[in-house]
Amino acid sequence: MELRERIMYFMPKEATTFQRVQAIVHVAIAVSDLEQAIGFWQQVLGFTLDGTAEVGGSLPENETGVAGIRSKIAMLTKNGQSVELYQPVAPADRKTYRPTPVDVGSWHLALRVTDLDEIVHTSKEWGWQVRGKIAMVEEGPGPIGARLVYIHNADGTILELVQLPES
Repeated sequence: MELRERIMYFMPKEATTFQRVQAIVHVAIAVSDLEQAIGFWQQVLGFTLDGTAEVGGSLPENETGVAGIRSKIAMLTKNGQSVELYQPVAPADRKTYRPTPVDVGSWHLALRVTDLDEIVHTSKEWGWQVRGKIAMVEEGPGPIGARLVYIHNADGTILELVQLPES
């Protein structure tokens, strides 16, 4: 029995709302310096800047439940995948969240790369650091031979770089 079939077997028929989700629209990452973050995502990771704006008012207030929210945003894309970088500018009582990979509520974005070593090296020039060390998948469920590493920046953003083995 496939995993989906096993999950569906234990769920009531009316509990299939997850099927209504079609795709991930974008991943949004809060940053402290939008211009610097745009530079990193373009120059190191190869994303294309689609546009920038400053947003505030009823739409983001209603969506987030944060009164007075205002942010500078940038939309970037690569191979049909979108990343929203946003720099909150209001309200003033903001916090910076710097989780470790084991903290509940933490997350990371995994990017498939062709030259992990070069991206790690170049990322250091932009203030990113390796969290542990480069590791290799030696047994499943991941792709055997893949090289992996977590990098993070001062904002607390964690990226996982994944270099698949050559076919």
